[in-house]
Amino acid sequence: MTPKIKKILYATDLSSNANYAFGYAVSLALSHGAKISIINVYEKLTNNRNIQMRSVDFATAKNKLTEKIKAQLTLYSKKENVEECLFTKLVEGIHVTAGMPVEAIIAQSKKEACDLIVMGTHGHTCLFRALIGSTAQKMVQESTIPVLVVRIPEN
Repeated sequence: MTPKIKKILYATDLSSNANYAFGYAVSLALSHGAKISIINVYEKLTNNRNIQMRSVDFATAKNKLTEKIKAQLTLYSKKENVEECLFTKLVEGIHVTAGMPVEAIIAQSKKEACDLIVMGTHGHTCLFRALIGSTAQKMVQESTIPVLVVRIPEN
C-alpha cells in the first residue's frame, strides 16, 4: 500500500543550512500534492534564547521569528530559482512556539493531522548524543507518524 501524504510538518531550527531539509519537504509536497506547515520551537531552557525572549515580549519575539522564517523562504526560492508564489500554494501555516521541541512538534503534527514530519539534523558526535541527546533521534523514537531526518551539510 502506498501511503497517502497530504500534510507535511517541516520542523526548522532556523540555522543557516536548515533550508536544505526544507527542499525535501517541498519535493515531497509537490510529488504527493501535499501541503506544508512549518514549525519552529525555541527551548525554554536554553539560556541564549531565554535572554533574547526576556528582552522583548512574547508576541514581538514570535512575530520576529515568523518573519525570519518568511525571509528564509524568500532566500530559498531565489537560491533554487523557484517562484515565491509556489510557497503560497504549498505552505499552509507557520507556527512559532516555546517549549520542548519533541513534545511541541509532535503536538503540532497531531493538531494538524500530519502524515509526515521532515526535519534536519546536524549529525553531532556520538559523545554529544550520549550526553545531551538528539532532537531528531527522539522524534523518530516518539512520533507515531513517519519522520524524515535529513542530514544538513556542514558548509
